[in-house]
Amino acid sequence: MSIVHGGNVYELAALAGCAPEEILDFSASINPLGPPPGLDKELSRCFGLLESYPDIHCRSLIEAISKFHDVDPACVAVTNGSTELIYWLPRALGVGAALAVLPAFGEYVKAFELHGARVEKLFPTPEERFQPSASQLETALRKASPDAVLLTNPSSPAGSLLGAETIEWIIGRSSAAGPFFLVDEVFVDFCQQASLGRFVERAGQLALIRSFTKFYGLPGLRIGYLLAPPGIARKVGEVLPPWSVSTHAQAAGAFCLASEDYRLRTLELIEKQRAGLARKLSSIAGLEVFPSAANFLLVRLAPPLPAASTLKWDLFNRFRILIRDCGSFEGLGDRYFRVAVRLPHQNDRLVAALKEVLGATG
Repeated sequence: MSIVHGGNVYELAALAGCAPEEILDFSASINPLGPPPGLDKELSRCFGLLESYPDIHCRSLIEAISKFHDVDPACVAVTNGSTELIYWLPRALGVGAALAVLPAFGEYVKAFELHGARVEKLFPTPEERFQPSASQLETALRKASPDAVLLTNPSSPAGSLLGAETIEWIIGRSSAAGPFFLVDEVFVDFCQQASLGRFVERAGQLALIRSFTKFYGLPGLRIGYLLAPPGIARKVGEVLPPWSVSTHAQAAGAFCLASEDYRLRTLELIEKQRAGLARKLSSIAGLEVFPSAANFLLVRLAPPLPAASTLKWDLFNRFRILIRDCGSFEGLGDRYFRVAVRLPHQNDRLVAALKEVLGATG
């Protein structure tokens, strides 16, 4: 199964004969501020440690995560990026059948199917902001009888949050014998109050997938982690290969969680720029912008505007601007694209390019 991802600037730069730095990338939703200030010095400080193996138990990072989320360290498992975690989960939990709420990150279905699991799919509608209701999930569970349910909060690529009634249903269900509820929260740092982390220590079948990639601007370092009841975290830890999390990754994760000024500055920037970008995109005739709690916006193109794939290549060829064509997301079509929220002048450059390509005025 071939999965399409955003952020493939190296491949496109080679194709276009330009440097990767010449591409303004809106396809990958990464903090536009870059990594926290001072992280470069912290990594340099750790350089001398590279002659030794990393801490096989990731103790300093697990302690930092435990303190940040106010959970027992036994509730944490650290991995080489959240994608690695996704691939280990079906094996660790013995999943033979899963229910996936789509559209979502394509690696979920691939990872579970490669493990041999049967995957049933649930598709909430655009009117439901691509998030399921409790009744939809209950009906799907009775029909599919899965060992695990895969959800995202906020959803990707839509950016919408699970509803309060749905969360209440999930927590009630995950406290009893039944399926595991695996919730992707890699974007929830942008709306931390919406995290299900407060339920981890009392919901026996709940596991949250977290990442340092999006909020802390570290896609090249690969740090992910699981928040789950101790029994689940232990099962995951038992299948992970030794030393999979590097010395630099462990140090970076602990440093990031202590960077409170950076965290607050990021939240302020994204909230303001997301609202402004949504307003400017909505002013372009034929564009419908979906409300988002994350650092990206999902946009639907109305006919007779071009398909998202056509728009993507027009923007890239004319302006070296890259957007995320969402045609590869199962449950969406070629009328959807996603854009990251970036710095003010970059967002303005995107809007101006879209207006020119789409023939908009004003």
